[in-house]
Amino acid sequence: MAGDWVKMRAGLATCPKVAAISRSVCAAGSAYAALPRHAMRLMVIGGLHSIWCAVNEHTTDGIMRNAVPEDIDEIAGIDGIGLAMRDAGWLTVNERTHELVFPNFHQWNTCGKDTTAAERMRKHREKQAVTRNNRNVTRNGYENVTTDKTRQDKREKEEPAAQVATSVPPKRRTRTQPTASVSWSADAGWQGITDADRQEWRTAYPACDLTAELAKAASWLKGNPAKAHRSNWRRFLVAWLTRSQDRGGSNRTPSARAGEQMPTKAWGERPAYRAEYQRSMTDAEYARAKQGKHGMVAALAESIGINGKE
Repeated sequence: MAGDWVKMRAGLATCPKVAAISRSVCAAGSAYAALPRHAMRLMVIGGLHSIWCAVNEHTTDGIMRNAVPEDIDEIAGIDGIGLAMRDAGWLTVNERTHELVFPNFHQWNTCGKDTTAAERMRKHREKQAVTRNNRNVTRNGYENVTTDKTRQDKREKEEPAAQVATSVPPKRRTRTQPTASVSWSADAGWQGITDADRQEWRTAYPACDLTAELAKAASWLKGNPAKAHRSNWRRFLVAWLTRSQDRGGSNRTPSARAGEQMPTKAWGERPAYRAEYQRSMTDAEYARAKQGKHGMVAALAESIGINGKE
């Protein structure tokens, strides 16, 4: 019947029982004595296949009733194979009841009465499940849960261990807050600046007028509202005072930019240079001396006490 099957093992050709059956069939005086040993072994394997297929087709429990070993010879087409199978342990002959019993029939065969492939597959899976359960049972009767235990241990390693409750709750870590926090707002101005802060900044930045710099910083923040959001206003003021100190302080004079020249001063605004003999002149005498040669002479005469009228 299509779909029925008999399990033919891959190692059947090297099975010692097959070799014993081949030797028994090729005994002296038989018709197969002249065949090579390997050819006889292959022929025996083919005969076994035919025998097992017939048993699978016509029995449900591996027992052929009303049969004798000669019937097995006819099925396989090999004289003496029935008795050889009996001697090898693959066949039991009950001469009183005329029954041929094939041991371990359900281990290697699927009954031909199972007409559907689904039914055969179901029974095959049930048989495999029973075999696995039998292997997982130890001598003491306890189930061997090595595989499940390994999976459970792996999950426990991956999952974090649960915290054990104690009588004393763990302390929560809190961020240290400054004792005096400096803040600024457009309405209230600077808040939180202590006298100690002012004294510290005056010492660190002597060139800066602290009141003027705080007013400048507040004015800049009002003009730049997008930048008037700080988490640390103290750091902002320290950076502001540092830049002012590096630039010369609060009362610095503007210097010329790179590439520019200071405007030329008039001759009267330029600093005067006095020679050695002019250092005893007063400012009025020196101003008269700059009027020309005659003014120079008069200024010198006046400085040494010479009166022009005498």
